[in-house]
Amino acid sequence: MNSRKMLRSKLVRFRTRDDGNITIFSVMMALLILVISGAAVDIMRFEATRAVLQTNMDRAVLAAADLDQVQTSDAVVADYMAKAGMDHVLSGSQITHGANHRTVRAWGETTIPTFFLKMSGYDELTPPAVSVAEEMISNVEISLVLDISGSMRYNDRMTKLKPAAQAFVSKVMTDQTEGVTTLNLVPFAGQVNPGDILFDYFRGERPKQKQNNGWGNGDQDAPGNSLCNNNAENYDEGLADPSCSDGSDPTSVANGHFPTWGNDISNIVLYFDTDGDDIYNRAHKIEDFPDDGPRDADDFFKGAVAYMIAHDNQITDPSQFLGISIKGGKEKTRYFQVKGDQNGTESDLGPTKNNGKIPGDTFDYGDIDYDAWEASYVSPNPEPDPDAETTEPDPVNINMPGSCIEIYNAEFDTTEMPQSDDYVPHFMFWPIETSVMDWGWCPGEDTAIQYYSDDKDSLIQFIGDMRMHDGTGTQYGMKYGLALLDPNNRDEVSHLIANGLVASRFEGRPIDWHDPETEKYIVLMTDGQTTDQFRPNDPRDPLNGETELQVQGGGSYYTLTSQSTNVTNLQKQCNLAKANGVTVFTIAFETSSSAADDMRQCASSDSHFFYVYGDEIEDTFDTIARQINNLRLIQ
Repeated sequence: MNSRKMLRSKLVRFRTRDDGNITIFSVMMALLILVISGAAVDIMRFEATRAVLQTNMDRAVLAAADLDQVQTSDAVVADYMAKAGMDHVLSGSQITHGANHRTVRAWGETTIPTFFLKMSGYDELTPPAVSVAEEMISNVEISLVLDISGSMRYNDRMTKLKPAAQAFVSKVMTDQTEGVTTLNLVPFAGQVNPGDILFDYFRGERPKQKQNNGWGNGDQDAPGNSLCNNNAENYDEGLADPSCSDGSDPTSVANGHFPTWGNDISNIVLYFDTDGDDIYNRAHKIEDFPDDGPRDADDFFKGAVAYMIAHDNQITDPSQFLGISIKGGKEKTRYFQVKGDQNGTESDLGPTKNNGKIPGDTFDYGDIDYDAWEASYVSPNPEPDPDAETTEPDPVNINMPGSCIEIYNAEFDTTEMPQSDDYVPHFMFWPIETSVMDWGWCPGEDTAIQYYSDDKDSLIQFIGDMRMHDGTGTQYGMKYGLALLDPNNRDEVSHLIANGLVASRFEGRPIDWHDPETEKYIVLMTDGQTTDQFRPNDPRDPLNGETELQVQGGGSYYTLTSQSTNVTNLQKQCNLAKANGVTVFTIAFETSSSAADDMRQCASSDSHFFYVYGDEIEDTFDTIARQINNLRLIQ
């Protein structure tokens, strides 16, 4: 009985006392905290594993979705995951593709054992990953505007630019982009050459040779004193002059077309015009002259001309022969007109492509029997009519190697093509480096704009053949680059299509501004500060074709527009481009800080501006190409 009372008493005391409650609560809370903290550790392990899995899967689908990828998309995804040590977690992939897009989806999961969540009944966790990448190419119009000024020869800039630009073309123009992406390639030096087809379309007026009217009353003395009396007004007066008493034709060039060259001749280039504008579009070179070879081209040029005409089926008439440029020794390379020649052995304005690429073939001097072929020679000049009242010949255009149109200040307020019909004279301002440069502030016809092309191989070849010219007219490059994206200039594109310069499938381009299925880009690269625009006082002086204006002296030229005006005009075009939805990328390549600032201001944003040195130019073009190709993750 006592023991029962004692047990009951102890139970009552246990029930009524509370001094052990805190300990019990603390034990329960400690257990709960341990479970929650452990769960956090497991969850962090889960998230870390998922992040690694997601990152590697994102990389895999991005690589697989690249339209330039030559391996199958499935193989690329699997290879990426395997190299990351995660091939076992890849559950599958799915690829959707079309002519101008590719979408790659991949998914997978892995398992990790839990340390603390086991106490809650979870022995493992399963981190998942799903990733989708797409490369979608809409209608794309690109203007690639490249600086080919003389300063690009320093520090191998042109050598580095060419492969970088070629790789850019390869990346933005693939089999999938054919008919979708077009590229306008706009090389600029002091000016931009739109080519002779658009020059004529712009109503460009070709300058005539500086000459008299067949007698001495023109704008210079009679050539080589061949007209007997420089004051004679017509054929009859010339014959009446005692110096012409032998009855010879006073309109003939007495001493031939070429001077005796002061050194051994190195090579000559013969120029021909097949479309009737007196501007060459065919040219053939003769090189490897022997040390004891002739120094007077009059001794052999007739046989050379007859040989070229016979071997080039594009030349159909003797009148298509224009003239010859001669290179050799320390003599300056010079051009001499034959068709319509009015100044005898004096040089003329014209092309000097003796170092550059020519639209024709190259022959060794010893390949041609000049005496035999001379019998087939027919002069490009018509025979004078002795019964005519005057022997004044038809005026002949200067054989201009470039077709640049003047663009005046007011035109930079619009996105139109050039509106004037004024030509840019043929001249150089700064001293030339003949090994890498061609003569001319205006680039030559072989460096004219390439329009609306999707021919990757042709564009790559064109870039590889580019040679440098004088001056830096960045505002002109930007002007043409933007005008070629303006839908209001479709008539010009139609004209180019009609003349075979653009494929007919691009009729209707440029596409409208802000078209939801079209992206427009300008990629502008320069290595220098935009320069003043100089012009010769006498644009037709043959001296401009062989002596730089700076060397001629201050009295030989004037400043058409100042550097500051030209930079202002550049920024006007940049602002118009951005206002019309064009994405503008700019590249300042090893240039001054002020020129770089101009490029920064021109770009669509700071992220669209690149200030690069050396081999960085290649990575920059690659980065821009990838952005244009629009490769992106969509999930």
